[in-house]
Amino acid sequence: MKVGDTMTEHKFSIRTLWFMLKNVFKSSPILFPLLIIIVTTSISIGAFLLYVIKDLTNEVVLLIDGLGSFSYAVYLLIIYLVLELFVKLLLDWAREFTELHYFKQSEAYFSKIVLYKLGNLGQENMYSKDVYEKFQFTYQNNYMFYDLPWMLIRFLLDFGYHKFLYLGIVFTFNVYLGLYCLFLFIVNLLLSALVSNRIGAIHKQMVKPRRILNYNKDMLTDKKHVKETKMNRLERFFYERVENQQYVIRDSYYKVYRLNELINQIIIFVNYLFRIGLTILLMYMVYLRQINVGEALLIQMAGLALVNSSFQFKQPISEIVKFVSYAPTMMSLMFPVTKEEMNDINQTQYEPFTLPYGEFKHIKLHNVTYSYPSREDNQVTDVNLDIAKGEIISILGYNGSGKTTTTKLLASVLEPTSGQVLFNDHDTKHLQKEDIYKYFGIGFQDFGKYGLTLKENITIGRVEHASDEELFEAIKKANLQSIIDKFPDGLQTFLGKEFRRSGQEISGGEWQRIILSRAYIGQPEILILDEPTASIDPFEEERMLDEFHQILQGKTAILISHRISFARLADKIVIMKDGRIVEQGSHQELLDIQGYYHELFTSQKELYTGGEDHE
Repeated sequence: MKVGDTMTEHKFSIRTLWFMLKNVFKSSPILFPLLIIIVTTSISIGAFLLYVIKDLTNEVVLLIDGLGSFSYAVYLLIIYLVLELFVKLLLDWAREFTELHYFKQSEAYFSKIVLYKLGNLGQENMYSKDVYEKFQFTYQNNYMFYDLPWMLIRFLLDFGYHKFLYLGIVFTFNVYLGLYCLFLFIVNLLLSALVSNRIGAIHKQMVKPRRILNYNKDMLTDKKHVKETKMNRLERFFYERVENQQYVIRDSYYKVYRLNELINQIIIFVNYLFRIGLTILLMYMVYLRQINVGEALLIQMAGLALVNSSFQFKQPISEIVKFVSYAPTMMSLMFPVTKEEMNDINQTQYEPFTLPYGEFKHIKLHNVTYSYPSREDNQVTDVNLDIAKGEIISILGYNGSGKTTTTKLLASVLEPTSGQVLFNDHDTKHLQKEDIYKYFGIGFQDFGKYGLTLKENITIGRVEHASDEELFEAIKKANLQSIIDKFPDGLQTFLGKEFRRSGQEISGGEWQRIILSRAYIGQPEILILDEPTASIDPFEEERMLDEFHQILQGKTAILISHRISFARLADKIVIMKDGRIVEQGSHQELLDIQGYYHELFTSQKELYTGGEDHE
């Protein structure tokens, strides 16, 4: 299946917003509605306080003229202080506390979904540059799935209900003042939206340049690379690349931030003129006795709250505009989330280990061709191969011949571009990949060195299912006991110093033994060993070949190597060259036809014997 078939572009739509809101309510069924109630109550109290201030101001003016009631003025002052200093303060604290826990719950919920979706992407997607960037982009920005719905609600409440409530107050006293405030309110918002849209576009454009920048920085700082960088005197080479990439990113952001600063100054100047004009106008209206002092103060406070809101608008508008531009990329990875997926995500216990397709009988590659997403040429072409239960196959060929890709196709790690992979006569396109994986014990050449205990590294893939008997059987087959014995903590020894000072560093050959034990664990139906002696010296390799000979008796195994020494273990030898199977047969059959295998055998024999003809 091609990458384009697995990840469909989505535009931001009502369906997108519904997806986020629905999942936000699932992640925080109590906290999200509670936040809405708290913010609505706080806004309503704020509007009510404007009228309290109006009445209090008028009462003070009347007191000055000897007409007001002192006790009523004190009563209004107490109401104001209680609401402003206690109720609103309490609501603000409740909002911050509830918001904090809402984000905590939602982050955990959406992070699980993102990681689940990423974990279920087909292996072939990991070879695609476009998918990798979507993968990284969605993971970095997944906070938007829970941040945006709340921001939209806040937008509707803070800048919808709140500002239109204030606008209604101004219109109540004077239509022309209301229109003036509304006009400046809209202008400020449009200017803010313009800048936010530009910033959102720049964020998206800079995803790839930032990835390149981080890669070049890793060459200078990551311990995996820095040794070779120093040895090859490449510090300046990579430093110049970092510097050039930083200039590209800096200049791109500089233009939009310069525009942002210019618009900020325009908004400040316009708002300054508005405040002066509004103050003069209100004083004139008081002089004409069209409004009283309290009403003038109420209108000024409501009007200023409206116009000055442009700066408060910037963050939510920026995030909303940014997410709308990001949505097609992120939704292609996240949407939809089915009930079955959610059940799988929330499952707390491992299912019993079973072989869902019955006992293994045979696996076939029928006219299989595969090309990686990032390449135009085929990695393997028209491959036909039949492996029966109890058969040992050796796939030989030099680097780049297609050996490892073929085994990944056999194990359903990759899906063929064309052709069929038949597992027990079932097309693997219609089978669950996780179920197929249960049949295989694989020691990849590009294996994972996990920062885990020795025991966990051995039982990877069957951590919850491997019995002590299976564990020690795998250790025995991989001849790993001598490595375990040299560590005081034995199987509980933590490998690598990435996270623990007490972690143990081990050699490539020792890792190779661990990978073999990982492949053996649980008596797998099919054993795949990809270059299992690559990190081992020739003497140790000779001894391991004798071990393999004993271990593989009666097993189904696929042995991958570029070394002829592996051939003597196999019932059938498959020779690959340039992505095609060029020869198949037993050792003697292939020698007799004097083809490519004979050529490989002769050249490697001379390499080991120095040209002397040894039996």
